[in-house]
Amino acid sequence: NAMTLDMKLKAEQAKQLLQSKAFKEAIERVKNQQIQSFLSSSQQDLEMREKAHAIVLALSSIEHELTTAIADYEMLNRKKSKSKEIAP
Repeated sequence: NAMTLDMKLKAEQAKQLLQSKAFKEAIERVKNQQIQSFLSSSQQDLEMREKAHAIVLALSSIEHELTTAIADYEMLNRKKSKSKEIAP
């Protein structure tokens, strides 16, 4: 059905993105930049630390969304496989 095809497409695209060297390096580079900003900020620079923290959390959320798309599709496939095994 259309929903399953959409889930499959999203899962495939998410896998490609998560396996992409350029994507992984970009995410890692930005995370490291933000961690450095956090670590090098002065004690009074709360705004910089908050911004760095928010960016790191946002990147983690993106990665989570991609892995969830993959997991959701794989779970749907397992359910379909099991229902086929049970059917007479």
